Amino acid sequence: MSDDDPATGRRFLTRSAYADDRHLRSRQAIFAYADKPGDPGWRTSFVDWDGTQVVADVGCGNGVDLRQIVPDGRCRHAVAVDLSAGMLSSLGSLLDSGRLSLLQADAQQLPLADASVDVALAMHMLYHVPDIPAVVRELRRIVKPGGTVLASTNASGTLAEINELFSVAVSAQLGQTVDPMPALSFTIENGAGALGAVFSEVAVHRHDVPLSFPDAEPVVGYFASLREPTIAHLGVSFDFDTVLAEVATSVDHVIQTEGRFRAAFRSGVFVCR
Repeated sequence: MSDDDPATGRRFLTRSAYADDRHLRSRQAIFAYADKPGDPGWRTSFVDWDGTQVVADVGCGNGVDLRQIVPDGRCRHAVAVDLSAGMLSSLGSLLDSGRLSLLQADAQQLPLADASVDVALAMHMLYHVPDIPAVVRELRRIVKPGGTVLASTNASGTLAEINELFSVAVSAQLGQTVDPMPALSFTIENGAGALGAVFSEVAVHRHDVPLSFPDAEPVVGYFASLREPTIAHLGVSFDFDTVLAEVATSVDHVIQTEGRFRAAFRSGVFVCR
């Protein structure tokens, strides 16, 4: 894989897509439009937290899951691991607890001792690594016998309702049918194979979040955050602002006729032991 690959390239991920959490926050913002209040801690609910566990959140991003377990002492200590220094810098508020350490590292070669954590998290990150089996082996290595690995990812068809509008708009700009969203290498449908090669027990729990948008702004913001990886994936520059405007027009048309624009974020988490 190229170091500038938009999905797995080290340089691209740390200097562009995830140089900081600005783009990630734009994508996370769509969950404010869930049909009903969600449980932000659902992914970590598969562990019986008792305040004694040591946790490694590998590819922690801006700490969505750490914020569910660190502040209230559900774990004894957590290590936030990410390739991006910018992502780690977004976790500053969690350091006040005294229960968090930051570690900039590559998930394929974790500088953590064997059997050093009770729980390892790999949340929506395995599709960003060039060598998924290597990371899965590392997760197995650092978790104590009897410990747990949680690995979340998207399901096929997630956000299909808005992704279709984006594909049509990009294809119109390029004058040919293209798929501007690269296929994920690790999904709910195929992830059990990679995990089952190392873990004796792998269970998957699916989780769909129905979304209802009153206007086009959050949808446009979502795709605006994908400008650089989309252009890099397609290998050609084009008028991205016009694409966003066309997406907005399409969303607005649906809202005018149906009252809301509806979509579903489809994902899940593997529980591995």
